[in-house]
Amino acid sequence: MNPASNPTDPSRPSLGRILIADDEESFLRSLAVLLERQGYTCDCAADAFEARRCLEAESYDLLISDIRMPGNHDLDLVHKVPPRNEGLLVILVTGYPTVPTAVQAMQLPILAYLVKPLEFDELLGHLSRGMAFRKVATTMADSTRLLERWVEDMKILRMTFQRSPQATLQGTLNGSLVLALGNLAETIGNLQSLFKLSAGLEAGRVECGAQDCPRVTALERAIQEGIEVLETTKGSFHSRKLRDLRLKLETLLPAAGSTQPELEQGPPS
Repeated sequence: MNPASNPTDPSRPSLGRILIADDEESFLRSLAVLLERQGYTCDCAADAFEARRCLEAESYDLLISDIRMPGNHDLDLVHKVPPRNEGLLVILVTGYPTVPTAVQAMQLPILAYLVKPLEFDELLGHLSRGMAFRKVATTMADSTRLLERWVEDMKILRMTFQRSPQATLQGTLNGSLVLALGNLAETIGNLQSLFKLSAGLEAGRVECGAQDCPRVTALERAIQEGIEVLETTKGSFHSRKLRDLRLKLETLLPAAGSTQPELEQGPPS
């Protein structure tokens, strides 16, 4: 497992962990660097053998895999994903597209089949959608576990009450009900999030949180820079319209008192 060498901001949460498997060294490293600049965490594998070892040792949100590389005969890497990463989302890339490989890919749980050279914006779109799918799957799994726990809590509570109704009423009923209701409330919250995610995916929208999305961060920086320009030039241009524009821009930023992202220093003008 070879992590990409491009350093990322440790204070910035990762958008997801990706394994890139490709025997073309320049493509492998350059793609990893570009994706890490977008906020993803990337590991690199030079062939399917190394990729399989990574998948056995670590958990990933998504795999970007070349089709023609050592150890990937008949897409074995995708067919035989280790149990640790069962259900892993996969994007296949190839410099040699063929009808048989395209047909084979359609029969597998593949997120996308892309031809080199890649359109980077298209890849980012697939990644964003893939991470949303991953979040849906995680939320469903968490909700299932919470519901199962709630059912078990209620079974235990019922058995306890049947054995000794008076003792249960005297001390343990309220506490047990609070725990059971807590699990149920958390499940309902997860299901609400799941509904919003699935509705966005169905409508073709993939929304990311303000803390995670690099586009939102870039937009906030641009707005902040615009406000600063208007503020520093207000002495030169006495205009009510410019003041109103600055006030409107300020309403687009997070509420006053919240932590603003640090501005990147541009080249001197």
